[in-house]
Amino acid sequence: MEEIEVLDLESDNKVIKQTPKARKSKDKKKKKLRKCEKLFILINVLIIFSIIGYYAYRTVHYYKLSHEVVENITLKEKVAAFDKLTFQNDGLYENNGYYYFKGNDVDNYVYYSGRMFRIIDIDKNNIRLIEDDSNTNLVWGVDTNFSDSIVNNWLKKYVETLKDYEVYLEENNWCNEKIKLDNYECKELINGYVGLLSTKDYLQAGGKNSYLNNKTYFWTINQDDDGKTFYVNDEGSINNISSNDNNYYSYGVRPVITLKSDVMYISGAGTLDEPYIIEEEVGFAILKDNSVGSYVSYNNQKFRILKIEDDGVLLILDGVLDINKGYKDAIKYLNNDYLKTFNKDDLVKINYGVKEYNYENKYNYLVDKKSESNYCVMPQIGDMFLNDYANYWLMNISDSKLGLYYTLDENKFFFGDLTGNSHPIRPIIKLKGDIVVESGRGSIDEPLLIGETNEENVE
Repeated sequence: MEEIEVLDLESDNKVIKQTPKARKSKDKKKKKLRKCEKLFILINVLIIFSIIGYYAYRTVHYYKLSHEVVENITLKEKVAAFDKLTFQNDGLYENNGYYYFKGNDVDNYVYYSGRMFRIIDIDKNNIRLIEDDSNTNLVWGVDTNFSDSIVNNWLKKYVETLKDYEVYLEENNWCNEKIKLDNYECKELINGYVGLLSTKDYLQAGGKNSYLNNKTYFWTINQDDDGKTFYVNDEGSINNISSNDNNYYSYGVRPVITLKSDVMYISGAGTLDEPYIIEEEVGFAILKDNSVGSYVSYNNQKFRILKIEDDGVLLILDGVLDINKGYKDAIKYLNNDYLKTFNKDDLVKINYGVKEYNYENKYNYLVDKKSESNYCVMPQIGDMFLNDYANYWLMNISDSKLGLYYTLDENKFFFGDLTGNSHPIRPIIKLKGDIVVESGRGSIDEPLLIGETNEENVE
């Protein structure tokens, strides 16, 4: 460093002063030091604010959880709010206190008793819901109105599968006479907890351009002047080709129920991902106390509760096995290779009978005598949740002389096929009803967890 001596006249001391060049060099060093300090300080400040922000968020978040405000309102009040009404777009419409949904893009999902429904309409007394998909497939019946149809007889049993239905549901009036599409009028009515969609309801919602058009075949409740029942096809059009000579066609059954007007809203926004919830979502301690339709995780597979009986709970696989076999080989596979993957101490044998289902027996699917038993069986006509999947074997006989057994084909129609042909398998098992539920709520995302898992089990 270059320095010069300067004489201090007052103190006779020498004062060392730096040249401008030396001062400049030293200033640069000081500046570099200050930048490092600033960067260090900045980093520390950011860390401190991040910590403060994190704990502030946690404080607010858990405060909200512990002080969450529960809306003490009915489902009707939640859905039929003024700010949700529309006048020309998809959504909720109002006419003198009567509310109905119209169009495709509508938030009207309700999850109840292990099943997904859509809200059709709301009046002063109740709320009508329809299952989002067909629950099963059935022939309507041979030349009969709704009250005496096979479908209505099935619906009378269906209501008993709904959790606490007498608490949640209201009986309603259902059309039971022939109508005209262009001039709907129905005076003959029957009373009951469950019915079907009318052609008037379907058209009011927008027909093929509505949420009710789910691209499948399903029955309406109405018949034409010739006694043929109207249905909706996979393109969303209303048709009446329900039979041809002695061939009667099977279409989907989408039950319609009526909620009481005082049913309380618990949560949800009405969307598919967040449907309106009207029951406390709690999985009960043992299997038999849960709802038909609840999802169950068992043996590394997902099932649905199909039926609850005195000696056990029937579960149907939520899917099909990744294996194709002929009819007889499918039964053998289920009760040998497939059965070996389970703990047999959990299982109960299923009593069943196989019945011919055709015009000769008037399409009566009910079996009078159950003469056989197995640990694993396949679905039969009349079982719930048939339409959740397609293209798999059913137990029923189409024609015993020709050796034809039913499948549910890719269009979800009953189709008689030779037993030697191969189709996927959808098993049903029966578990002891007192098996403990370890966790879960029974929803598709949070199924009831039962039994120990084994990574080597069949997926």
